[in-house]
Amino acid sequence: MLNMQLSQMNNLAMLTPPSAIELNALIPGAIVTLVAILFILIDVFHRKGTPRDYLAYFSVVGLGVAAASTYFLWDDVLARPVFFGMLYFDRFALFFAALASVAGGLAILCSPAFLRSHRMDRGEYYLLVLLSVVGMIFMVAAADLLTLFVAFEVMSIPIYVLAGFLRDDGRSAEAAMKYFVLGAFSATIMLYGIALIYGATGTTNLEFIGHNLAYLQVAEGVHAGYWMALVGVVLILSGFAFKIAAVPFHIWAPDVYTGSPTPIVGFMASAVKAIAFAAMLRVMVVAFSFESLRGGFFGYGWIDVLFVLAGASMVLGNLVAITQNNVKRMLAYSSVAHAGYILVGFVAANSHPSFFLHNDAILFYLVAYTFGVIGAFGVLAYFGRRGEAVETYEDLGNLGFKYPVMGLVMGICMFSAAGIPPTAGFLAKLYIFSSAVDASIQTGEFAFIGLVILGVLTSVAGVYYYLKVLVYMYMKPALREFRPLDHIGPKVAVVACAVLTLYLGIFPGRALELSREAIVDFVGAPAAVQSVIDQANPIVPDFAVEPAVVAAEPVL
Repeated sequence: MLNMQLSQMNNLAMLTPPSAIELNALIPGAIVTLVAILFILIDVFHRKGTPRDYLAYFSVVGLGVAAASTYFLWDDVLARPVFFGMLYFDRFALFFAALASVAGGLAILCSPAFLRSHRMDRGEYYLLVLLSVVGMIFMVAAADLLTLFVAFEVMSIPIYVLAGFLRDDGRSAEAAMKYFVLGAFSATIMLYGIALIYGATGTTNLEFIGHNLAYLQVAEGVHAGYWMALVGVVLILSGFAFKIAAVPFHIWAPDVYTGSPTPIVGFMASAVKAIAFAAMLRVMVVAFSFESLRGGFFGYGWIDVLFVLAGASMVLGNLVAITQNNVKRMLAYSSVAHAGYILVGFVAANSHPSFFLHNDAILFYLVAYTFGVIGAFGVLAYFGRRGEAVETYEDLGNLGFKYPVMGLVMGICMFSAAGIPPTAGFLAKLYIFSSAVDASIQTGEFAFIGLVILGVLTSVAGVYYYLKVLVYMYMKPALREFRPLDHIGPKVAVVACAVLTLYLGIFPGRALELSREAIVDFVGAPAAVQSVIDQANPIVPDFAVEPAVVAAEPVL
């Protein structure tokens, strides 16, 4: 078996210190890290017995600055990996860095009154959110499997702690334990997959993995190293499937969503899922995109695996959600169904290199989904007082009339989740399904149409349990009185989510443009995909540095 190593050009690159422009790749993550460090120093001098709301606002401002930095860096990206091949600095990474920062800020705004009600107004809550965002920013920019895994854990470990933050609540402790055990198991599976990939290719760099696997296939055909790589791909894909809560890796979601602090559930269901999808797209396209591993209908490649996961997630997520009486459990299974919808677009856009630009539909969907889900959980957090939390459909009785702003926000978020115009969720589903139909027309492959039909039918089923929320809020009597957590933070957060959900549904142009720019600037893609990207953007900017030439074959 060949002893694979990095190419000679990559070894030379490792001797070159980072340039000034490469340091720009660290700015969003460095800002959030600096905010976290300053947070620790400020929290030390906090006077006991006083609210920590100012710490929440400080964190939100820091995350806002990190999100704003991506705007100023948008035109300063590089067309090659930076920091010795460990990170990418492209618009794709900046897009998701901004999304993670905004999602973290919205979740924090929903939290101060909720934490005080549960007698857990502690600074480490906000610090953990900040650290998780740091992991997300570097995870989506990872150009190496080791960088990816370290960032994966930096993102995940704070979420495990936050899931059990309400330590006096038995359900919160159960949620944290289940999420931690299953999350650690999935991380172990992913790490073992990375080890197998290294054993087959001799490298953990994404681009060189793809290069060496392709060379192995051409030079030696199907052999032991290829099968080792194939198992590694399946294991890495399993780790991602756990984070996106796709069937059958979804079993943690209902209990974790029910027991965790409600604002954190919104963050977990939106930002974690979005970043996991982004990282999965990067890894599968850059490292595992050659045809024999990609497969497709039904050559038993990773496209076929995702095809099955998409159908199973849409069916099981919607059918089980219909039977739920607890609203948070319903939203958990709804999250499983949405993972299925996104996988429809993932399968369609990556089944062949010529369809790669359709991935912009996934990016737009993740933005629309983020605001919708944080808004819905923000409303539940507003009614999440200790011992009086709104959890079941019956608890929602008459809340829409009694609290019209929250009723309106929940209505907009439910309409968006159901895919009803003029919300962002409608356009998001439309673009996802349109990309699959377009792929079917160009290839003549009916499997895409089958996924779309299944997606439309399950979406119709989903309308039932989404509208059920509004039926109880406006058409059912109140069985008991609830005192909301009257605080400006959650009000601002949920109203912002509702406004953005409507804005993206009515004026989607700029968001779609940014999504397309992020995909067109996707760095690290193999030659077949890069040719499609070049056709969409034939002019290489002056600031883009050409990637080093890769050796024709790996060094022996």
